[in-house]
Amino acid sequence: MAIPIAASPMQAFIEQKLVEAFPNAEIDVRDTTGGGDHFQVDIASSRFSDMSRIEQHRLVYQVLGERVGHEIHALGLRTRVPT
Repeated sequence: MAIPIAASPMQAFIEQKLVEAFPNAEIDVRDTTGGGDHFQVDIASSRFSDMSRIEQHRLVYQVLGERVGHEIHALGLRTRVPT
């Protein structure tokens, strides 16, 4: 999967962590304000199989760690199992 050049260092961080945690996933990370602290993440991963939506989101938050709520002020998530 080719990842476009990140618009900000934080976007690059998010993309790197998600690709490492979900190597065969479809991942799209967008900076929604251009300020490097508000993001929308869409991710489709077979790793989400048999997980509730809440469990899927918790896993993504765990991957991103303490930066969520600090350097990452807002994070919209759309998670799913690929079809």
